[in-house]
Amino acid sequence: MKYKNILLVHDDTDDAEIFVSLLKAINQKIRSSVESSALEALKKLQDSKLTPDIIFLDYHMPYLDGTEFLKLLRDIKGLKKIPVVLYSRHPEVMMLEAIAKFKKVQFLKKHGNFLKLFELLQKIILPEKSLKKM
Repeated sequence: MKYKNILLVHDDTDDAEIFVSLLKAINQKIRSSVESSALEALKKLQDSKLTPDIIFLDYHMPYLDGTEFLKLLRDIKGLKKIPVVLYSRHPEVMMLEAIAKFKKVQFLKKHGNFLKLFELLQKIILPEKSLKKM
């Protein structure tokens, strides 16, 4: 398994709960944590209270959007190389433009279809099981 310790930064508790349950369905050994505040997530990351293997980031968060979060995250020593997956309903073209200047950042489109989201998460977390890229 490529990623065992996953941080989700998302302010919608229902979406976060579904996301975490899908992660557990992929593999029970995955440890996930959820931060509902981008500012609090940055603080905990900076204080080394969180050490995720990957971060899933909702683009629309109060106080900081995804791009602002990424700028601040990449300025924190020791956190520049953590892969981030920007998670949004916005059009893919718009999101890809927003993340183009950042390294180790992908885009994952939010789907109302849980099976589709499960498959996309599985491709990210267990890439060896994936036959094709997202």
